[in-house]
Amino acid sequence: MSDNSTSNKRIAKNTIFLYIRMFFVLLVSLFTTRIVLQTLGVIDYGIYNVVAGFVSMFAFLNTSMSNGIQRFYNFQMGCNDTGNITKVYNTALQIQSLIALILLILLETFGLWYINSQMIIPADRLNAAQWIFQFSVLSLIIIVIQVPYSAAIMAHEKMQFYSYISIVEVIAKLAIAYSLLIVKQDKLIIYGLLSLIVTVIIFTVNYSYAKIKFSDLKFRLSWNKDYFK
Repeated sequence: MSDNSTSNKRIAKNTIFLYIRMFFVLLVSLFTTRIVLQTLGVIDYGIYNVVAGFVSMFAFLNTSMSNGIQRFYNFQMGCNDTGNITKVYNTALQIQSLIALILLILLETFGLWYINSQMIIPADRLNAAQWIFQFSVLSLIIIVIQVPYSAAIMAHEKMQFYSYISIVEVIAKLAIAYSLLIVKQDKLIIYGLLSLIVTVIIFTVNYSYAKIKFSDLKFRLSWNKDYFK
């Protein structure tokens, strides 16, 4: 009975944190979008969304991979086998690194060609669009590599941390939007650069938290065919 009570309390607590995160992120995002549109202008805002959106299309596997890796973590946690959790982590890291490499090659060849020759972008903003493309590619690669760590956080039901980091991320993006009001340089390029920096910071926090909290996430130079398959 006490175990059921503890489990119910944990579920209720996690649910509350996720709802708070959802409402806060939604509310702040509405303000952020409005400010970014006002500061960048219609053309630059459109360029950012088209270019970054094009790059984001290549992340279609990310959600599925995150869910799959999380389930493997959960299964091994249920078996209380720390050795197999380490194998799952290393295999997940290998797969995500391979996906990141393939995406990088595709985006820097086909993607770059598409941006330069197929997209209708004003000639005077093509250079800025290319910068946004590169920033977006780097952000995508970082997000792909982050999956084994974010999946571990979700598998261990650290919803409080997940909610906090999501709130920090949207606040940082709101701060970026306001900072554009005082920027004298190309606002579109600065916005892309600052967004990339936020992605790097979020990755660093997730990575550090997962490595500190979960001792099973140990890197090993090993290959497990069955896990990879």
